Amino acid sequence: MRVLWTHNFNPAVPNSQVFMNIASSGLRARGIDLHCEYLGNLRLITNLMGARRHLRRMASDFDLVHAQYGSACALATTAIDKIPKVLSIRGNDWNVHNDTMGFHYVHTRLARGMTRWSLRNYDCVLTVSKRVAVDVQRFSPRSSVLPMPSPINLHCFVPRDKKEARALLGFPDNMEKWVLFNALNLNDPIKRFTLAKEAFELANAKCGNLRLRVATNLPHGDLPLFTSACDVIICTSETEGWPNCVKEALACNVPFVSTDVSDLRDIARLEPTCRVCPADPVVLADNICDVLASQQHDLRRHVAAMSLDAISDHLVSIYESLLRRDWEANNHVHSH
Repeated sequence: MRVLWTHNFNPAVPNSQVFMNIASSGLRARGIDLHCEYLGNLRLITNLMGARRHLRRMASDFDLVHAQYGSACALATTAIDKIPKVLSIRGNDWNVHNDTMGFHYVHTRLARGMTRWSLRNYDCVLTVSKRVAVDVQRFSPRSSVLPMPSPINLHCFVPRDKKEARALLGFPDNMEKWVLFNALNLNDPIKRFTLAKEAFELANAKCGNLRLRVATNLPHGDLPLFTSACDVIICTSETEGWPNCVKEALACNVPFVSTDVSDLRDIARLEPTCRVCPADPVVLADNICDVLASQQHDLRRHVAAMSLDAISDHLVSIYESLLRRDWEANNHVHSH
């Protein structure tokens, strides 16, 4: 099976392709002949049209195409026909930013508009969360929509002794409680780092001996140890698809305190050490202190179904089903 993945995740931006590289490794391990095609900057209409022409030319070499993002990437990939098409919707290609006017306010609306327009051209739509799946299905009832989170490597992200992890990071005999914040860009208004920092400062004033650990542009290979060394992760995003940093924290048995994004509230309903709160620094701070004072639980079980092996097997089965359906449809046509 030859599969083409289209994407516009700039390889020059650290960690921008990490989740895609992890997922592709799982498919290649299962014998999928996979090619990832970076479409470049698609913000200019000339670039978008050029990408469409390029994809039409190269599509004949593949059995199936999978657009790894909505927005302009999805729109460019609709130029391909005669083979099954899959679309993954990840977050900012569907959710919109409302807090402040400016680039993100406009960009997320344009991105969602292009995603919505593209939906009818895809045989299967995958969303990284159940929450987004419900929203997409409501908008496009005829689309085949399935939730499928980005996979994580559970062999890398494992629970570790915090003292040991901190010693390896160069912090021996450290008795502080570490609060983790993880984002590619601290200036991204959707991530709201200012809110996280304010909540941390209030929590530190209330329960003391806390340290804010910010993982920005840290090599992904360093994150398992860094995450395991922390006591709680805070997520203050306005919107999210399924925050991979929270997923990775859960794999390390690190609880979260988060705003109400993605499917996190489903986990918080089951786990007393995981909290979903309003975007209020006082409430977030109170919950941070509460979680840090609580007995820890087995949180890893909540991401078992998101393992690289599980997601890879599921994705291969979807590809095979689409190719079988496509073959049967063509065979039926030819028989007449």
